[in-house]
Order: sequence, then structure tokens, then C-alpha cells
Amino acid sequence: MTETDAAPVLDSLADGVLTLTLNRPAKLNALNYEMIGLLLGHLDRAETDPDIRAVLMRGAGRAFSGGDDLRSMGDPPWPLPPGSHRIREMQQRLIRKWYWLPKPTVVAMHGRAHGIAEDLVLSADFRIVADSAIFGDLRVRRAVPVGSGGTWLLPRMIGLSAATRIMMTGDTIDADGMDRLELAAERVSDDALEEAANRFARRMAAGPTRRIAMLKHQLRRAMTTSFETALDLEMEWLDIPLEDQEEGKLSFLEGREPRFTGR
Repeated sequence: MTETDAAPVLDSLADGVLTLTLNRPAKLNALNYEMIGLLLGHLDRAETDPDIRAVLMRGAGRAFSGGDDLRSMGDPPWPLPPGSHRIREMQQRLIRKWYWLPKPTVVAMHGRAHGIAEDLVLSADFRIVADSAIFGDLRVRRAVPVGSGGTWLLPRMIGLSAATRIMMTGDTIDADGMDRLELAAERVSDDALEEAANRFARRMAAGPTRRIAMLKHQLRRAMTTSFETALDLEMEWLDIPLEDQEEGKLSFLEGREPRFTGR
């Protein structure tokens, strides 16, 4: 995947899918504060724009992203609250927004994903993984602290034992390892990655967007609540009227595929 546009984050919208491309290929798409600010702006738009029904994140060049730009993060693109920490206001804000976004999220991962990029990969709903993928948390190799959610995300995705080995040794895993750990929704060749990721994102964008958002919220809330609380949340949202729910019933009765509008 190569891009020539100078903007560090590119965006395009087609078929209900907002595609965000990390575009610093010469730096392995290392994230700085300018990029984080741009990503937050795009995700704010995605949250409220009814024409956006799924978000696909990808990387230009040889990798998804090497993580934070340890050489120079630059300055935040807006003033931060007095006494606040940059990590909380920027990196953690981005991970929270991406994790809870009420639209399906897909990452097209090729090459390396480390640090905050690893956490973006984990925070997505789906990962389309290319053969060249190299995944892992390298922060411990330089005694860099984790500040973007990795200590919470990785154990819940792959189990405490596997997560401990990756995070405390700085070891990496390849596409085969991601497949074995069930991190990949789909495993493809590098040449097929763009088409496969676009196809998967379009499939999600064609679904009942609001119902998917509710399911996403319920699934993620249930990871840290009791069974009884999860049942209560299901009851709370059980009778919320949705146009797509009526279309689902009607299409079943008429013996055809549903045509969801996302409402």
C-alpha cells in the first residue's frame, strides 16, 4: 500500500465505509500528535454522520504502524486542560474513541503494528491480517511505559499467559501466530489485503448499523460486568424501536434478503 499525498492521515468515504489511511510511510506510519488529532476529528465525524456506517483503518507503505513516534511527537493540536497529562488527553482519548465508536471498525493490518498501533489493532472490532503481519508490544525493550490500553486489551483478547509473554518479553508474533490466537477475522496474502478489507468493511456497512452499535456496546460492557447486569442491559435496550428491525422481520416474511438503512 503506497500513498503520495502529503497529509499524514488520508480519508475517503465510499459505500458507507470511511477509510482512514495512516500516511507517514517513511516513518512506518509512526503516530504523532498531529495524526492523533486528525484521527480524533475523523472519528468524531464518523460517530454522528449517518452516511458513515463502518470505519476501516489502514497504513500506507510497508506497515500498518510502528507505534508512537518516539523521536518527536510534536505538540498537541489544541490546548490541553491545565495540569492534564498529554497521554491521557491524546493517546488514551484516541483509544477510547476507537474502542467505543458506535459503528463497526475494521483494521487492515500488514507489516508491523507495535505500541499504540498494536492497541488500535486490538481495539477494532475486526482485523483483516496479511501474511506480512508482525504484531507485538516492543515497549518493554526500551523500558517505555504502556499508556494506551494494552495491559487491559491484550489479556482479554488472547488470555493472561500469552499476553504476559508478549508484553513482558517484547517478543513478536507473525500472521500465523495471530491466526492461532484468533486475532484475525480473516487471513489473506498481502496482495489481497486491500480488496479483502474493503469487502469486509462494506459487508459491515450494509448491516443494521444501530443494532450493531447496541450489540457492540453490550458485548464490551459485559466484559467487566456480572451476568445479571448484562441481562439487565439487554432488557433495557430490548424494545427500542428500530427501522432495521422492522425491515428484518418483513424481509423474513417475504422470503428475501433484508435491505438495511442503518436506522
